[in-house]
Amino acid sequence: MQYHYRRGEQQVGPLSLDAVIAAARSGGIGPDDLVWAEGWNTWRAAHTVPGLFPSIPRVPARSLGEDANMRMLLPVGRSFWAIAAGYLGLLSILLVFAPFALITGILAILDIRKNPEKHGMGRAIFGVAMGTFFSLLLLFTLLNRH
Repeated sequence: MQYHYRRGEQQVGPLSLDAVIAAARSGGIGPDDLVWAEGWNTWRAAHTVPGLFPSIPRVPARSLGEDANMRMLLPVGRSFWAIAAGYLGLLSILLVFAPFALITGILAILDIRKNPEKHGMGRAIFGVAMGTFFSLLLLFTLLNRH
């Protein structure tokens, strides 16, 4: 059987199947270039011709929450409580926010353990640590004020 292929405006052929396979492996034919053989009614995309290109395994699409780079940029896939705990942990240096950082940090840890697909454990722990430290400082300040 004789084959022809088209790359851009250039048409090459007739060629044997082995020659077409060699051209595909060397980059002379791309997966989207057109191939025609005797007996075919129409030109076909090269990737649809059996044996011309090895099948490429499909990688399943990942959600944004599974992509670590996206989680660094956007709060995707994170527990709402973890985000709140992180910000309140930062604000707990003002003492009044410290108990709220502690509470939201604990809620975030419980939320993440209940829903393993959620992320943000670092923020939750940060909220708990900062909330605990500054809550104790707040309590010490209030008790020694009188």
